[in-house]
Amino acid sequence: MKVAIHQPDLLPWPGFWFKMVNCDLFVLAVHDQLQKHWVQRRVMMRESWVTLPLETKPHLIPINETLVKPGWQDHLESSITGRYRSARHWKDRSADVLGMIHAVDSHNLAEINHRMILSMRDYLGITTEVVVTDPPHAKAADRVLEQLQMVGATSYLSGTGAKDYLGEEAQAKFRDVGIGLEFSDHHKTTGDSIVTVLMDHDDPMEIVSKAAKPGPAA
Repeated sequence: MKVAIHQPDLLPWPGFWFKMVNCDLFVLAVHDQLQKHWVQRRVMMRESWVTLPLETKPHLIPINETLVKPGWQDHLESSITGRYRSARHWKDRSADVLGMIHAVDSHNLAEINHRMILSMRDYLGITTEVVVTDPPHAKAADRVLEQLQMVGATSYLSGTGAKDYLGEEAQAKFRDVGIGLEFSDHHKTTGDSIVTVLMDHDDPMEIVSKAAKPGPAA
């Protein structure tokens, strides 16, 4: 069983969904520590950031203990409307996207993102199961392995950014426990939110599912 693990990002970019499409089980790492200026609480839309204001101080707390200020739904709607109301598919898709946002009645950042990820998964027609594991205790590559073993993974689909800590030593650990390792080959069309893809493209899944072309043979 091929498994991908990702933190619960805010209306994430196409590469997030590419990993989901290409695995059998997708784990949301809600227990990871919040990164103050990263994409669990903010997202790129039209090449500028949209950020959810927090009630809790984003310092050394896990994502699932982070609280967002009341009114975040209206803030997100206003930001989306301002950026996309002249977009190609605004009239036929905006109500669905805004409906996903206002359907979430929570101030917990992990819950907010989790519920919107599930709604967007269904909207895109992706059928991969999304789960949350028990809290892992290890760090770095060992933390990934701990979660993979919790769900019975036989293969791990990683983002390319993880190559920094999934070096030879870490890869040897994967081999030792019988878990294969591969890296996403998503073709990056945009680093913007999936909302940009929905508003600009007739077939969003064409963008989400696009793999990088293989390089020339050596």
